[in-house]
Amino acid sequence: MKAILGVDVSSTSLDACVLKEDREYDKSFDYDKAGCRKLIRWAKKHQVTRAAVEATGGYEQRIGKLMTLEGMNVHVVNPAQVRHFARGIGKIAKTDRIDARVIARFAQVVDLPEPMKVSKAQMELKKLILRRNDLKKMIQAERNRTRFAEGDVMENIQTTIDFLTLQLQKIELKINSLRLSNPEISTKAEVICSQKGVGIMTAMTLVGLLPELGCLDRRKITALVGLAPYSRESGKFKGKRFIYGGRAAVRHALYMPAWVATQHDNDFTTFYNRLRKNGKKPKVAITATMRKLLVRINAKMRNHMKENQQKA
Repeated sequence: MKAILGVDVSSTSLDACVLKEDREYDKSFDYDKAGCRKLIRWAKKHQVTRAAVEATGGYEQRIGKLMTLEGMNVHVVNPAQVRHFARGIGKIAKTDRIDARVIARFAQVVDLPEPMKVSKAQMELKKLILRRNDLKKMIQAERNRTRFAEGDVMENIQTTIDFLTLQLQKIELKINSLRLSNPEISTKAEVICSQKGVGIMTAMTLVGLLPELGCLDRRKITALVGLAPYSRESGKFKGKRFIYGGRAAVRHALYMPAWVATQHDNDFTTFYNRLRKNGKKPKVAITATMRKLLVRINAKMRNHMKENQQKA
């Protein structure tokens, strides 16, 4: 049996558990550069090639990146799923040490998809895209406050908006600079932009936040983003289908392009209008359109990758 590493990350510590030949090995490390290096050396000592790290608001990124650079397959797992799994196997108590064991067991039992190998440029792009999203939210929050502001308060809010707008422009310049300096990212962005309704920043968002684009089939990619419809039925009960989970930032990036596509792409126009005529509410219809748009872009990227493989 291959050794599997589970890591529970907090702001100050790394609790790790290795499952190897039905035995458990536990150890704690400080969460700093030295502690991360010690954890990796300890994992290599146990011949770990696969690791699972629970998503904890960004704290998992440093150790995940370092383990990936050391050649490990690192899975970032959903904490809600891990907690449900823990209850399912009777682990009610919750400590960092127990969590590390549960994460390792979760990765051992659950058929997790192979993690995507991303370059340093893609990692940097992801950080820039997420920062751009944060700045846009802050700008919108300040604009909302102007409705009831006046005098010195209004002046202060406008100053803040101007500053944040300047920072947003700087981030977008860096994103464009990264695109122009990296042929792979630039080519992917061009393929995505070939779809009507998709602009360059939307394309860069998809490249940065959805590296799996073109590598998964239509069902898996829509489920990954959170646009796959799930049924809710039991006996005679037939509930409404719903979407769940996924990458909210990618869904948000697809929202406006989907509306634009309904205005400028006949296929999408017909699709959206048919749903509305069949009684679907606007929100349901546009969600289905977003799903169709994602599937179309995924197919374009997959075809592009196949062409490159044939040329090679």
